Amino acid sequence: MSSENTITGRDGKFTVDAALVARTTQWQQTKTLATKTEWGDSDSAGYTNRAAGRRDSTFTGEGKYDTSDEVFDLFQEGDIIQATLFLNNTAPLLYYDYPRALCDNFQLTVNIDTAEVIGWTSAWGSDGIYHYPGEAGAAVRVLP
Repeated sequence: MSSENTITGRDGKFTVDAALVARTTQWQQTKTLATKTEWGDSDSAGYTNRAAGRRDSTFTGEGKYDTSDEVFDLFQEGDIIQATLFLNNTAPLLYYDYPRALCDNFQLTVNIDTAEVIGWTSAWGSDGIYHYPGEAGAAVRVLP
């Protein structure tokens, strides 16, 4: 089997309020259940029953600091924005869409010893509904 139908991370993008976040090096998306119910009862024969509760999604972004396009001009901790995480930049565009996302952590990393390029990381949580690539009801997003 070949790599013909695979996608690399090379064309991944991160946008905030339809603005491209410069020098993004990585993003990671996680879908989880915020709540679930677990129980046993007289009919479960000693096994655990489970039922899904609320759905949740979080994501992180990482990149390098750029003095001509400063990331903290786009967002800081506490900001609620519209975010899109693009997997590719060719048709059809595949992306995770967050109509509202809360930035709950923003961090700069300055390594004086190694003199590495200054990096940033951010952590986000969906504020309400979110959509996975191709999901019905998702807004149409375009790369800026």
